[in-house]
Amino acid sequence: MNKLKATGINHITLRVNNIERAEEFYGGLLGFEQEKKMGKSMVVYRIGSDTLVLVEAETAYDTTSKDYRVDHFGFVVRDAEAVDELAEYFKENEVTILSGPANRKDERFIFISDPDGNMIEVFCKR
Repeated sequence: MNKLKATGINHITLRVNNIERAEEFYGGLLGFEQEKKMGKSMVVYRIGSDTLVLVEAETAYDTTSKDYRVDHFGFVVRDAEAVDELAEYFKENEVTILSGPANRKDERFIFISDPDGNMIEVFCKR
């Protein structure tokens, strides 16, 4: 039996409750480069060689629910100082910080939540 021999992840697609609010978060606050907008309910961001796609859900879901659609996804930054700088930036912009910044083994990390309750990790290898 052949196994899938993937060489990476092409994209992640997240369902969000409000596309405009999600665009403000990912494009504005996080500063990701918008590659294209498809209609009124889908936006594509280029992050290095990877792609993040946001799609507005047809039916809103409860953002306080612990039944996550995706556990979390992570972004790599240059160093521990960048993690700490982002922690301050997130605090100043009232982004929900779920955990950190903190150290584990050979990494420094922070977990945050987007406006729809999706968990995001920002980390660096030390």
